[in-house]
Amino acid sequence: MASAPEPRRRRDGRAATLPAATAAVPRLRPLLDRLQAWLRARLAEETDLGRPALWTPVAFGIGVAIYFAAAREPALWAAVGAFGLACLGVAAARRRFVALGLVLALAAAAGGFLAAKLATVRAEAPVLSRGMRAEVTGRVLLVEPRAAGRRRVTLAVERFGALGKGERPGKARVTMGAAPALTAGDRVSLEAYWRPPEGPVRPGGYDFARVAFFERIGATAFAPKNVRNLGPADAQGFDAALQRLRERLTARVSSSISGPEGAVAAALVTGVQGPIPQSTEDDLRAAGLAHILSISGLHMALIAGTVFWVVRAALALVPAAALRWPVKAIAAAAALGGATFYLALSGAEVATQRSWIMIAIALCAVLVGRPALAPRNLALAALVVLALSPEAMLGPSFQMSFAAVAALLAWFEARRDRPADPRPETGWARALRVVATAATIAVATTLIAGLATAPFAAYHFHRVTPYALAGNALATPLLSLIVMPAVVGGLAFAPLGLDGPWWGLMGLGLKGVLEIARAVASWPGSERFILAFGEAALVLFAFGLAWLCLWRTALRWASVPILAAALLLAVFPTRPDVVIDRSGRSLAARGPDGRLMLAGARPSAFASRVWLAADAAPAGKAASARCDPYGCVAPLAGGRIVSLVLDARAFDEDCRRAALVVTPLAAPAACSEHAAVVDRATLTATGALSLTRDGASFSAVAARDPSGVRPWTGSRAAGAPPDDALRLMFAPRPAAATARTTADPPVDPTDDPEAAASPDDQ
Repeated sequence: MASAPEPRRRRDGRAATLPAATAAVPRLRPLLDRLQAWLRARLAEETDLGRPALWTPVAFGIGVAIYFAAAREPALWAAVGAFGLACLGVAAARRRFVALGLVLALAAAAGGFLAAKLATVRAEAPVLSRGMRAEVTGRVLLVEPRAAGRRRVTLAVERFGALGKGERPGKARVTMGAAPALTAGDRVSLEAYWRPPEGPVRPGGYDFARVAFFERIGATAFAPKNVRNLGPADAQGFDAALQRLRERLTARVSSSISGPEGAVAAALVTGVQGPIPQSTEDDLRAAGLAHILSISGLHMALIAGTVFWVVRAALALVPAAALRWPVKAIAAAAALGGATFYLALSGAEVATQRSWIMIAIALCAVLVGRPALAPRNLALAALVVLALSPEAMLGPSFQMSFAAVAALLAWFEARRDRPADPRPETGWARALRVVATAATIAVATTLIAGLATAPFAAYHFHRVTPYALAGNALATPLLSLIVMPAVVGGLAFAPLGLDGPWWGLMGLGLKGVLEIARAVASWPGSERFILAFGEAALVLFAFGLAWLCLWRTALRWASVPILAAALLLAVFPTRPDVVIDRSGRSLAARGPDGRLMLAGARPSAFASRVWLAADAAPAGKAASARCDPYGCVAPLAGGRIVSLVLDARAFDEDCRRAALVVTPLAAPAACSEHAAVVDRATLTATGALSLTRDGASFSAVAARDPSGVRPWTGSRAAGAPPDDALRLMFAPRPAAATARTTADPPVDPTDDPEAAASPDDQ
């Protein structure tokens, strides 16, 4: 008989344990089989409930996100081809259940990618390639009041200096003073320094250039001269008439309600937020009530709900109508009409459009006898919004509103599935249950909506409001029972001239809301700043929330590790050591004490606020670097310094002593032999930069990819560095690529009248 083989030996002489480890694998087989069977059972249960279809807008949104994340602009034919191939895959896999689901998801993602590309093609219009001073003539499209008597005016451009038809922007936006009087439909002529819409002031921040691109705005200006009203345009369309109605109604509401309550009332009626005092906005934000200023789901639901209730109650009082007419359907149709009018009157911003779509779908469901509040209605609304305005997905309004509604629907479904409690025997007990149920729902909905939207608010605004639950619980009854019903009454009686009492009632309700906001904002720690975190954490938050809300079975708890990973990434983000403005005129450097220090001849107030908020530092508490007419110097940890050069005569000294040299000029080639250099050529390609020290050098994150061009980033200027611009910052450069001409003058901050303007001004 053959002897058994000797066990294989390791180099140290001991027997290998591979056979024992291999033998353990079969013992796991029953566990794996049970897990597979459990997953199949849960998926079958979810399929019976129709839940996989709810993932269609999620897949569609992934396609939209992939499009906007691309470094270079995708070709239209490629987007069409990808969608066509996905559709062919759906047809080929129609008889295979699992494969069909996967291919449908790919088709939805390809559809989202194509929708985003088509939206870009539709929005493409001429944009200024550089700043220029010019006289512009155009027709006023929109007049938006701003604080301190200023106005932001949007023009349909007729003439733009010497630019031809293919070069001049179709729309321009300018911020000006109160004179002369302007209204929608007027023709105006003015002189100003115009510039292209600016990109983010920090990588990952708010991209005004992209927002302006999809609004077809190709130029912005601040503080124009020689503004002349040329009188009404010859053609007066419906849009101009509607804008004039908004302006008159805004003035009527503001004159009827004094103080900050009047400014907030105008925002709730016509969507004009500009005149609201900054202190009022700060109080509302600290109390978790800033969402009431943007006309969105809450306002649209209250308007439609008020109209629905009034019409249905009025018809129910007429016996013949109550017995013979479809009262509920008539009320739903009237509510839809009221919501549509409110949409037009409020300016039809993206958030309002999305809210109207959700309300319209819910009311149409009532018209055909279906449940108004259902997850499929939310999924359909999300799909419609993404198809019409794919770019909206990148903004906080879309993300926060759909997150809140999805979380609330999931909670109501879970609550509905619970066994019903026994009916109380006495009337007193039943009344107590009604009150307790109402209180529970009010607190739970506020808490759930706040938790669902907190990650998105933290990502976009870098702050959290711990007392938002208290603020909303105290203020929502006033909004629901007094303020928004008064809006309906005021709008209904305005044509008769009997709207005054309704605006007075609205003012009383808003006075209470603002008092609550001031009280909550005064509590210690009412607003806390948090460090800015990256897109990876936000994506995990969004996917984890979708997983938690869209499944009904125990599958939903697989969202816990996803959300935990997102929280871990958000809590421990990377903090940059230097943040550089897109113009190179100002920067923020992290000093030896770990705090940011501002440097610049005249740092942009808006950029400074954004940098400090992203670093969890309250505005007004940052130190300023030491500056002179030649530039600024700020210390870094480890004893090195960063130098901001504003005059070419400072290069010789600063290039030798600084670890990093930043300048809006063209730096001499020899400078990069001693220090890392960020100059005009680099910033032209990258926009704003965040730098993190990596030993003796720096690693960089750019606001835009220097290797690619998107329609909203503009074409690369002549003389800009090639695709490896970020690498060239930290290595010696050829003299021909970076030679500075003697024509570079010192930087004068007063030569750019818009240097300190915020996107709100633009």
